[in-house]
This record gives sequence, structure tokens and C-alpha cells, in this order.
Amino acid sequence: MALFGRVPLLLALVWSAAHAAGSYVGSEACAPCHQNEYDRHVRSRHANALRPILQSPVANILLHSQQRDAVLHYEAREDGIAVIVALGGEEIAAKLEWAFGAGAQGITPVGRLDSRFFESRVSYYPVAGRLATTFGHPARAENPRAILGLLQSSHTITSCFGCHATNVGAGVDGPDLSEMQRGVQCERCHGPGQQHVAVAKAGGTRAELRTTVVNPGRFSAKAEVEICGQCHRLPAAGDASPAPELEDPVMVRFAPIGLMASRCFIASRKLACSTCHDAHENARTDVLYYSNRCAGCHDDAPKSGSSCRRAARQDCRPCHMRQASVGPYLKFTDHRIRVY
Repeated sequence: MALFGRVPLLLALVWSAAHAAGSYVGSEACAPCHQNEYDRHVRSRHANALRPILQSPVANILLHSQQRDAVLHYEAREDGIAVIVALGGEEIAAKLEWAFGAGAQGITPVGRLDSRFFESRVSYYPVAGRLATTFGHPARAENPRAILGLLQSSHTITSCFGCHATNVGAGVDGPDLSEMQRGVQCERCHGPGQQHVAVAKAGGTRAELRTTVVNPGRFSAKAEVEICGQCHRLPAAGDASPAPELEDPVMVRFAPIGLMASRCFIASRKLACSTCHDAHENARTDVLYYSNRCAGCHDDAPKSGSSCRRAARQDCRPCHMRQASVGPYLKFTDHRIRVY
């Protein structure tokens, strides 16, 4: 069964029922009936949120990097990249196996030191075209273990794989990757597809098909945001701040937290992630598209003499959804929609 973040009990029960209905069949099994969605999704960042390190663009960058003082050394292996840290006569070696992130913001290698997973202290940031310290890691690292990266608890690394991949199990000492599908695939959001495919092949009715799969788009707006928030983060239970980014600027990274605190979300009761984003493809970049989404609710004409950008059908976001930097090379759109 897939991992759950903070999702209300009713939704968790619906999700669990879907997972109990059958086994995972892979996204390719969805393509015959949902070709358009499949074709868009397979090229998306969601689908490429996790890759073997050797299949990621970060592999070549690491292997050709020249680290200062030769403290870090990378060597290609058949099943990953060996990383050796040598400092002050002490040496430690580990293996990088996975690349987390599709590259919209960064790509972070993850590997194992003996049997424990660790997050590399070195990540690749495409906007800068360079390797740099992984966000959230201390600025200084003074021993080989710290230079290598941060060891992850069993719970944390299982959650990481659970959000970057599909059909990840929870093992005794960490994630069970034996049946894992890399990336956020169809069944990560819609549940195992075995029964759904079987009903479709048997000529089942639309009503019958709907009972065999989870469709987040049919939930209420709040429930849909909470489903996306399993991985994109939700406010802590009982702690929904009215201005989360002011209490902790890093919260701007997590769109559902800001969105759920915004007046647009609270007052409309219909604003959801899918109002502006199609989960099967990357976030769009055209200005008019987002302005039209805003106009779906804000369709009244600006007051005479107003300088509101709506009058000229310009981008609403600079006034209501600015980008904010949370660290070097990282910018996120603030989803607590408001007048700045």
C-alpha cells in the first residue's frame, strides 16, 4: 500500500480501499485507453522524479567534477557511483544509487553507506549549471562523514522514495523497493490498476470503472489539495497558520500550505491544484493561461482609472503570487494568493 502523508481519515480509507482492490500493473497498461494523458505524463517531471543515478544527467557532472583539495572523488560502477571522501588521513567510501528530482529545481544524489541511506551533501542546480551544497545541509562540514552527506532515518527515506516513486513498500529498516516503479506514475495517484484494467477489458460500464480507481479530480477542492499535499506538504495537524511564509520563509516551497491559507481558497471553496495545473504535465509557463484562471472568478471589470494589470490582460502573478528565494539557486512561487 502506498504511503500516506497527513490525509484526513476518510480520504485514507478511500485510498486504502482502492489499494486493496488489486495489484500494480504499470503506467503502460493505462495507455490504450488514456493515450493522451499517458503521452503527456511520460514526458513530465512527475514521471522523472526518480532515476537510477547512472541514468541521470547528474552522473556525468559528478564523474567529471574536480573537487577542491581532492576531498571528494567519484568513480563509475556497474550499479552506481562510488564516492570516496578523504580528509586528514581519514577516508570513507559509499555508493550513490539514485537521483532525486527531475531538474526543475535541482537533482540530489542518494546512496548508501553500508546499509543506511544518506542524502548527498552535493546536489546539481540547473539554473546555475553547477554543483553546490544540498539545500538544508550545514554550511560547514569538517569530517568525512559530514562531507559525504546526511544519514536518513528509516521513516524519512521511506517517505522520500514514497513521494518520488510508485508502489514503494515500508520495510523493517527502510523502504521496500522490490516492486517499485520509478517516478510518480499513474498508480501513485490513482491506485493499483489491475482491477480497473480487467473491468475495462471486460467491457465494464463507466460507473463500474469509476469504482475501481481513485480519481482525485472528483473529490472536493479541499480533499484534492490534501491528496496533492501528501507529497507537496500540508500544514501540521491543528497548525494552519494564516501566514506560513512569514513564520518560516521555507514554507513557500510547499504550495498546498500557502494555498490553503489564502483567501481565494478559503472563500471560494472550489479552488484546487487542478484549477491551474494538470497533474499529467509540467506547470505551464504562458502568462495568459494563468491570468485566465484568475479571471474565472475575478471577472468583474477593474475600477475606472485603476492600474490593475487585469485591465490590460497582463500577468496577475507579480502582484498576487510572487516568486521567493529560499536559498541559493532555488525560487518558488508563493501560493498564498494575496495583495502584497
